[in-house]
Amino acid sequence: MMRNTWTVTKIMLKMQYSSAGKQNNAWIYVVGSLILIPFFIMIMQGLNSIFSNAYHILAELNQESMLLGLVLLFITAILLFFSFIMVLSTFYFSDDITAYIPLPVHPYQLLTGKAANPLIYNYLISALLFLPFLFMYGSLSNASVIFYAYGFILFLIFPIIPFSLVAIILMFIMRYVNIAKNKDRSKIFMGVGSLLFIIFINVLVRLNMDDAALVDTLTVAIQEQEGLLQMITIIFPPAYFGASSLYFANSWSGILFLLALLAVFALSILLFIWAGQQFYLKGVRGMSSGSKGKLSAKTSQKLTQQRSILKTYILKEIKIIFRTPAFLMQCVIQSLFFPVFITVILFLDMGDELAGFVPAAPEKNLFLILFMISIFILSANTTAFTAFSREGASNKLNLFLPIPFHNLLQAKLLVAYFMSLLPFILIMGVGIYVNIPMDIFIGWIGITLLYNWLAVMINFIIDIQIPKLHWTDEQELFKGRFIPFFISLAQIAFFGILTIILWNTNIMSVYPVMFIMLMVILAITIFTQVYLRKKVTLEALQKLDS
Repeated sequence: MMRNTWTVTKIMLKMQYSSAGKQNNAWIYVVGSLILIPFFIMIMQGLNSIFSNAYHILAELNQESMLLGLVLLFITAILLFFSFIMVLSTFYFSDDITAYIPLPVHPYQLLTGKAANPLIYNYLISALLFLPFLFMYGSLSNASVIFYAYGFILFLIFPIIPFSLVAIILMFIMRYVNIAKNKDRSKIFMGVGSLLFIIFINVLVRLNMDDAALVDTLTVAIQEQEGLLQMITIIFPPAYFGASSLYFANSWSGILFLLALLAVFALSILLFIWAGQQFYLKGVRGMSSGSKGKLSAKTSQKLTQQRSILKTYILKEIKIIFRTPAFLMQCVIQSLFFPVFITVILFLDMGDELAGFVPAAPEKNLFLILFMISIFILSANTTAFTAFSREGASNKLNLFLPIPFHNLLQAKLLVAYFMSLLPFILIMGVGIYVNIPMDIFIGWIGITLLYNWLAVMINFIIDIQIPKLHWTDEQELFKGRFIPFFISLAQIAFFGILTIILWNTNIMSVYPVMFIMLMVILAITIFTQVYLRKKVTLEALQKLDS
């Protein structure tokens, strides 16, 4: 049984990563790493300072274990969010599932193979978030070797628990959701529904918070040893077991808490296997069928009326993105999560306080904060990263269409540009609500719009130089492509370093800071525009698949 499971897992991983390494792109990783190293060091130093101050404050109250609980809860929230997207896309919205169903394996073995790739991403996320904090906390508390041993065990088992929880819930739901009648529309509904559901839960929880009761609870918790840890981790017991096992690592209590966490881990694995055996294939049934609609005469006439070439190709690109569930999830919905959460949190938690605080903040610092928020949102433009790769093997058709190459190029760039502005519009709305001074608001918007064009061009160039055209499932475009991730981090690192430098200068007025940032972005944009015109040509498109 284990042999079949391992064989299926290896086959699926090879299918996902078989195209990796065909081109020598080591220089991109080297340059990206060199840019990221100083930025990473600055971030780690800042986080270490924050954790150190928080640790000493909580240690005076004998509540330092709260830090462990908060970090594990934060990691849990991140893993639940990404697991929700990856389970839907990998288990159900992936078209390659029909190729694996005829294999002589049990449903749970097929499911285990499908889970391998999402779990790799979960471990990468955990490594970035958990391991640095583990060493920070261990250094502050003078932890023993046992603490680090427990931390390593926690790192190995903890990411699987939220993933299994999400997978079990979704398998049960998908078992009883009839999606066979209209596959594509059902997939889109599930993607949009996931965003609305998480927002609804967030709003519901925050609206039911009683400030007076919360203060009373905090008072009681502080008076009890580890009271804060128990209070904040009550919503997810594995986080409590994990945090307690680390905090009591040098006593028998730590072993008991670790055993409790291992029991939860084993139970989650067993339930995952059982749910996969019972529900998975029944939920997948009918996924490959789609709706058969007939076009009316009016609709047919509308679709065949003459339009400009540029407008037609823009509409074609937009329809492909919104009508393909994988593209809709990755290019639109996923990019909206962070801005939506920020919006909900600001309106429900800070509201009037933030509206009064923003105008009182130093103008230079306010502008730099807003600018870095824009960088985080716009740098990872998946629409531009997949501009040509989205077309896959049919990309060669562009060579035979009666479309000038510059129109094709403009359409793809404009679609990517406006798609990335969708989440930014939400942040703009928050900026209007909190009364950002008009001069800062206008400068921020103008510089951000210019940077968005720069980010689109950079990501566009990366896709045409390192495309992924040989895919059998749309999800493959977004799996195993680490170069776009590094390019996004490099952009954040570069402008992050520039922001830190400007933050620490003696310049008090915001206008010189805006001018410096504008000139830097404008210079890079002009250089990138020239490079794009030189490298992204019809000849480059002809050689794209070679």
